[in-house]
Amino acid sequence: MGPCWLGCGRECVPVKWFGPVRTRDGDGDMFACDDCLVTVERMVSEQLTRRDADDLGARSTTHRAYL
Repeated sequence: MGPCWLGCGRECVPVKWFGPVRTRDGDGDMFACDDCLVTVERMVSEQLTRRDADDLGARSTTHRAYL
């Protein structure tokens, strides 16, 4: 139990370790609630889908064989 560090503003909720965070003052542990973790997972999935589509588009235009 503790505060979610990802911006939902909730103070006393079940949280999970999200990963390390690095600042100019040092490294620390970051914690997030389940709702925020679901949001981050969705955002990463969308980013990966866009990146894969961009990579596929770049490969199809740069690797054409001209006969």
